[in-house]
Amino acid sequence: MVTAARRFRPAPTGRAGAAPRTRPAGWALRAVVSAHMAVIFGQPVFAGVYLSGDYDGLRWHAAGADLVTYAGYLQLIAAIVVWVRLRRAWPAAAALALVAAETVQYFAGLDGALWLHLPLGVLTIAGLAVMFVGVWRLPLWRAGQRQPEAEADA
Repeated sequence: MVTAARRFRPAPTGRAGAAPRTRPAGWALRAVVSAHMAVIFGQPVFAGVYLSGDYDGLRWHAAGADLVTYAGYLQLIAAIVVWVRLRRAWPAAAALALVAAETVQYFAGLDGALWLHLPLGVLTIAGLAVMFVGVWRLPLWRAGQRQPEAEADA
């Protein structure tokens, strides 16, 4: 019997029959999620610049919102590719939830609904941080692919 901790533990590299490695689709998703993280963390900074009295910060915040939106859609596309190629559905579901939250937040910001815009911004940053950890924590290999450790225990 394989325990959950053992099943998800990556095997040491260089060993014959080592655990599967992250596929190129997984690396593409990691790259897009990392870029998305970089641009989304600028948003509170630009909002803070604006709120401190520098009105150029609002222009930066609006431009950053466009970049975050584009990165979110790219992340959704990459997650769908991971779903199709590697049979991993959780990145696509998480990316869809993030894109939906970011879209609502985008339009709430345009309408000036700060009561929704600010908490939803915190929620999307936290959700993206969790997804970032999720895609970098474990190798993204094809679902159903057996590991050598699992075969030894069977």
